[in-house]
Amino acid sequence: MLDPITHGLIGIALSTLSGHTMQLNDPVFLGCTLGAMLPDLDIIFHVKGRLNYLLNHRGASHSLIALTASALGLGSALYLIFPTASWWSVILWTLIGTMSHGIMDLLNSYGAELLWPFSRKKITVDMIMLTDPVVFGSLLVSFMIALIKPELANISSQTALLLSALYLAYRHLGRIKTRDRLMDIYHLNDEEQVRVIPAMYHPFTWNFILFEEDYVRFGIIRDQEPSICRVLPKFKGDNPSVANALAGNLAEIFSQFTPYCHIIAHASETDECIVEFLDLRYWAKGNFLYTGNVYLNLDGEISQEIFHALPNQKGVLLSY
Repeated sequence: MLDPITHGLIGIALSTLSGHTMQLNDPVFLGCTLGAMLPDLDIIFHVKGRLNYLLNHRGASHSLIALTASALGLGSALYLIFPTASWWSVILWTLIGTMSHGIMDLLNSYGAELLWPFSRKKITVDMIMLTDPVVFGSLLVSFMIALIKPELANISSQTALLLSALYLAYRHLGRIKTRDRLMDIYHLNDEEQVRVIPAMYHPFTWNFILFEEDYVRFGIIRDQEPSICRVLPKFKGDNPSVANALAGNLAEIFSQFTPYCHIIAHASETDECIVEFLDLRYWAKGNFLYTGNVYLNLDGEISQEIFHALPNQKGVLLSY
């Protein structure tokens, strides 16, 4: 999720392309800027806990339908308050703002439910981390220039947007280069066996997932030199414990939450079986950020399910 400040800076930069000034009574400027931040009002889901927020963030509020509807609502309200530009112009630039939010959220591994309600799948292109310093920095400099020299607002915004686009193109090419190097190092023939995803806190480092015959390997690659962090047994769908766990609430949560879910069945020192769910997207301090456990009794029935939103912290017990 790009942070709201970056989204707002993108909206400001785009608004200057309209020819309107950065004035708080200009409906085009306000529409584009506020529209670029509006979808993240789904932060209100946090009042019912972090799990509720994680499940609903970038859901319906980030769909094409909601982005269009919110632009119509916000743009119309701004037009009524500040009728200094045509209704169509205000709506158009507000829509550009809301759509910029949806597009930018596709660029990192969290993704967005752009096609809701037809699909609950979060679409992602795995290009940048949650907050990218290069994109943020170029837009912030542009904004500061526009504040100091309003006559340079348009050219500074164009420059920042162009630099950001070139940087994203560089990231895309770098990801392809990294994928090809991993295929060469680990002697893989199929591109589908490799997933290269942005690291959480390091803009010039990539995480990667290798899908091999018997194992799934997770690692980090810096300066084109990979290191393996975890070697996981390959997911076995015919395992009865896994099949039973897939019928529970935790499996549904992970299926909606992440495209990179990995499942492992563990034997317990007691007679219980533990089925572990891992979200392979985010790695921090030697562990995956989001995990969960399903506990099965001797009869293979689910006794409890726990979702862990942070490593080494008490999880959320699911009720059903």
